[in-house]
Amino acid sequence: MSKKSDSFYNNLKTKLNETHDWPTDYVFKFIVENKGEKINQVELEFKKFKTKISRKISSKNTYVSLTIIVKLSSADQVIKKYKDVSKIDGIISL
Repeated sequence: MSKKSDSFYNNLKTKLNETHDWPTDYVFKFIVENKGEKINQVELEFKKFKTKISRKISSKNTYVSLTIIVKLSSADQVIKKYKDVSKIDGIISL
């Protein structure tokens, strides 16, 4: 799994601040293996927030796409969530 660089996150923060008025609902999209433990790991990362989570299972039932909508107060919170979730083995952030 490749780790994103500090410059990637600095650029992301700039773009987020240019395109969002905080606080706002932010949409995260992730893909994980269709295993309960993987799905639970992702959902646990957002447990302290009020979220709307939808799941879509791939045609071969191998992967699950998770769309998570959560109200966040800053670009820093978005980046922290991406960094926290990136620790989950095999996750793909879209």
